[in-house]
Amino acid sequence: MPPTYPPSALLKDLFNALPDSATGGDQSMDYYVNRATDPELDAVANLLQFIDWSPASQDTYLFTGLRGAGKTTELNRLVKELREQGIAAYYCDASIYLNLNDPLLSLPELLMAALAGLADAVKRDLGADFLSDSIWQRTQRLLHSKVEIKPTAKLGLDGAGMEIEATLRENPDFRKALNHFAQDSSRFYDEAQTFAREVTDLVRSKTQSTKIVLVVDSLERLSAPTGEETALFDSLKQVFFNDPQRLRLPGFSVVYSAPPYLPAVLPAVGSGFSQCVSLPNFKVMQRPALGAEPVRNPQGIEQMLRILSQRFPRWHEVLAADVLQELAWLSGGNVRRYFSLVRAVARKAALSHTPLPITDIDATPVQHAISEATQPLQWLNAEDRRWLERFSQDSRGAAQHIEDLKKDLPPILRLFDHSLVLDYRNGETWFQVPPLVRQHLVR
Repeated sequence: MPPTYPPSALLKDLFNALPDSATGGDQSMDYYVNRATDPELDAVANLLQFIDWSPASQDTYLFTGLRGAGKTTELNRLVKELREQGIAAYYCDASIYLNLNDPLLSLPELLMAALAGLADAVKRDLGADFLSDSIWQRTQRLLHSKVEIKPTAKLGLDGAGMEIEATLRENPDFRKALNHFAQDSSRFYDEAQTFAREVTDLVRSKTQSTKIVLVVDSLERLSAPTGEETALFDSLKQVFFNDPQRLRLPGFSVVYSAPPYLPAVLPAVGSGFSQCVSLPNFKVMQRPALGAEPVRNPQGIEQMLRILSQRFPRWHEVLAADVLQELAWLSGGNVRRYFSLVRAVARKAALSHTPLPITDIDATPVQHAISEATQPLQWLNAEDRRWLERFSQDSRGAAQHIEDLKKDLPPILRLFDHSLVLDYRNGETWFQVPPLVRQHLVR
């Protein structure tokens, strides 16, 4: 006989089984569900093939995906599968090194973060004494800087301590000196190339790998305070569109994550990269015709239930399948929103002592969870609502509707940042407002 749980313990276990953010690392693969309904549309499989088949060893790839879409899990899958093919692959969480709330990201800062992340990952993999010099020390010597570099230690995505030498977040004076120096001279870029070449030569001699890949994650979280959205977009355009060749580093390929609104607002942004790959949300809806309502895609909704089964096989003791299917539909296929809805139902069912399992979508805990999820939507302003209407009526994207970049950018960035507009893919990327938000707009 399986152990019996009091309802509150069962609900608590369900709540804790659904994280608010990806844990990262190999353990994320224990819960993995492939979102691609067609293998040809598998974003990671495509990226893996590009890297494996490319004769070059210094390609750059752009990988876009919304917050909560499962991007970190997919990138960890990429690293795992590259290693299984004998390719030396390393993961860098850019949020450790950069202030992602600063709208003025510069190219030298991104290169510094990528090289520091590569060096730290290599040292964790091959030993702390593997590299005798660091990009921090070399750049400091190059700048003839007297600025003290503060060493630091950070927590990784899985909560484990990560030994890293320094970050630009904790060293703002060094960051300022770096940007000034890079504006006046190309010597920093030359030094970055030299360091990259030396590190990859060492890694290649140690691992015997013919290819090396670095994944730079979390850049999709770059954000700006209200009123500075245009400054953020200008800096991203400079880095990823105007000067992408500077992102190439000798000896290894780099996968850069990027905010999902970049391709929506700047469709040609991928032209400076070897490939641009977009991670869609789980396809719980079919692409609607212009001005039409989206309809459900049962296969995508079933995939969302499989995600829950991977993390909490006893879900049927709490919620009926049709209730979970409705929550998956309302989420629009966004994993984070889906988990948030289920967690809210678990909380409210425990507080109200609701009998389990819950079999009716109109049950009080379910309706209260849905109502709670829509509360922030009450503060959408007129421009936000106008753009939501545009995305709900026209799935092609934002570029064709932009009239004044300074006026239109802030609402577009806000909607993507809060996953109020989601992206999907069948052949090409398309955009739609999740049903939870559409229902609120109609009301």
